[in-house]
Amino acid sequence: MKSFKKIIALTLACLMLVSAFAACDSKEPVDTEADTQAEVNSGNGEQTTEVETEYMPDIAKNNYGEDFYLSAYGGSTHMRFLWAEDRDQNIVTEAVYDRCQKVEDYLGITIYGSTPPGNHEHYHESFVTSVKNKDGAVDLFIPNAYMAVPGIIEGGYCRDLKTLAGLDLEADYWNGEYMEDLALHDRYYLGYSNFNIAKTYLFTFNKDMLEKYSDALDESIYDSVRGYRWTLDKMISLANLVYIDATGDGQTADDTFGISGQQWIPFIPFLHASGLKLVDLDEKGNYTVSVYTEQNAAKTTQLVDKLKELASSDCCWLKYRIEDTPVVPITSGRTLMFLSDFTALEGYLEYDVNFGVLPYPMFDEAQKDIGYISLNYDGYLVVPTYLRNEQMVAETIELLSFYSDPVRIAVFEKMLGKQVADTPDDAEMLELIWDSLCSDFGLTYSTITPSLDGILYMIPRLTRENGTESIASYVKSLESSANKAIEKYMKKLAKIGG
Repeated sequence: MKSFKKIIALTLACLMLVSAFAACDSKEPVDTEADTQAEVNSGNGEQTTEVETEYMPDIAKNNYGEDFYLSAYGGSTHMRFLWAEDRDQNIVTEAVYDRCQKVEDYLGITIYGSTPPGNHEHYHESFVTSVKNKDGAVDLFIPNAYMAVPGIIEGGYCRDLKTLAGLDLEADYWNGEYMEDLALHDRYYLGYSNFNIAKTYLFTFNKDMLEKYSDALDESIYDSVRGYRWTLDKMISLANLVYIDATGDGQTADDTFGISGQQWIPFIPFLHASGLKLVDLDEKGNYTVSVYTEQNAAKTTQLVDKLKELASSDCCWLKYRIEDTPVVPITSGRTLMFLSDFTALEGYLEYDVNFGVLPYPMFDEAQKDIGYISLNYDGYLVVPTYLRNEQMVAETIELLSFYSDPVRIAVFEKMLGKQVADTPDDAEMLELIWDSLCSDFGLTYSTITPSLDGILYMIPRLTRENGTESIASYVKSLESSANKAIEKYMKKLAKIGG
């Protein structure tokens, strides 16, 4: 995948670049020469010119005269980053519309986007029905990060992307490493390219609040990240530093807190940020629960203990259930750090708050050899096994991925604008987060069994204030059943095609 570093560098270097992309009338991916050319004296008085050519997909202009149908889980909020019916003055919508228009004009197709009907438990059924009926109603499906994913693969509804001619999975706008991590029997059922707009969890913080405590800090928070000193202990220490009991009668919503947020999905990324995986390959090359193996048990136990102590401390205002008392956002001026979903940051822009962005902390400084890790909660690119026109579908997906840089730049500026895009420190932090995205078998395929799903949510469950179960007993109660389900699932997949 093309590094997000390029996107941020382009954004910071020239904010005019977005409008330049949006205004581009060219519909064909033709070769473009580099601005600089090296002239070499051949020795006989003649000048030869060496020209660098930007990579372009090897796709011929066509006029298929067909429709391409995209279906994406997540409703209109997610779909607006993928497809737009009309072009308006919203910079993101304009970029999305222009991307579709380029591909449509080049291939002679019409792209239609929709969200599948039904609730979150049954959203995939229209995709399955389309494949069964071979009606061509879905050409590209973007599912949830884990919900229903194992079932649609096991049912034989998903194409191995390696077998789809026309996709250049080696191109830098595809994330081959990410896809390899989620491969099953060396098959790429789940694709990930620049077309995906990553939904990940991160820390936002109130800069004005932090400034009040600058004398108590030995370095800037950004320097601690750069120096691989942004650790779990440092985060906890900072959270405790800012707590203020406003009423003097114990923790209330009127106090000032170090950390606020939902103690549910946003707690899961702490595990991956600590360099741990729920499920990993063992020495025999089989997927097994790895979070509490002999190698990882001590680290996982320490992580759970630290987070449990943090969650029950006065310096945190964390709520376990959605229906609980609302959390205290950083826009209130009474929370220093907040556990945020990246796509939720747009809501900050309507407030007069100076906020920054941080990755989840490493477990300790010894982890610097691995670096920061950010858990992705976005969907994937899934191609159905039945296609009306394989070449058209492959070329459309390839070009949508290739032409996605302007959209990603627009999303970056739209969501973060002057708050982050124009602030080099925060732009650097977001770059780090987007460049460190990961997933693992335990998240993506968690719904193959309730026991594996239970392990996925073990961090928020075990760190609840009234939780008494130990990590050892919790994992032990689920591990055997989860491993049996994993083995059974992999055997089933070995019998299906791609």
